Amino acid sequence: SSLAPMSGFVALFNMQLGEIAFGGVGSGLYMLILFAVVTVFIAGLMVGRTPEYLGKKIGPLEIKLTVLAVLISSIVILVVAAAGSLVAGAKASVGNPGPHGLSEILYAATSAAANNGSAFASLNANTAFWNISLGLAMLVGRYIPIILTLRLAGALAERRYTAVTS
Repeated sequence: SSLAPMSGFVALFNMQLGEIAFGGVGSGLYMLILFAVVTVFIAGLMVGRTPEYLGKKIGPLEIKLTVLAVLISSIVILVVAAAGSLVAGAKASVGNPGPHGLSEILYAATSAAANNGSAFASLNANTAFWNISLGLAMLVGRYIPIILTLRLAGALAERRYTAVTS
């Protein structure tokens, strides 16, 4: 808990965006590509054209895979943080009651699902609940988006290139 409130917010914000900062360690590259696909899709809908990315048309399957891959980490974070806020044994592990206690729970869930699995120092994460829930958050929050991104790459590889138009 040595982070100032604003620096804790920035760390949470960066992790919850999917570590898309340049030069950061982690899974930022595939998250950048996923955000690019979502952006191209939305821009294509706004101008009334079929969305294309790198010469390949983006269809319903690609968008479903992309949105699911982007949202899965957020869903995992919410589920683990909610469980950590409700389970009595998990609440007993919080070192600082009040708003900072919620930040401790949210940071642990976010870091497990999106980063390196660290936690604020005042959270006693060495309990059965936190070990199991954060371990599952690491598995689901990291590997499912990677698998979905690989499936997206396969779906785009199967598509033919489209002719360049104005």
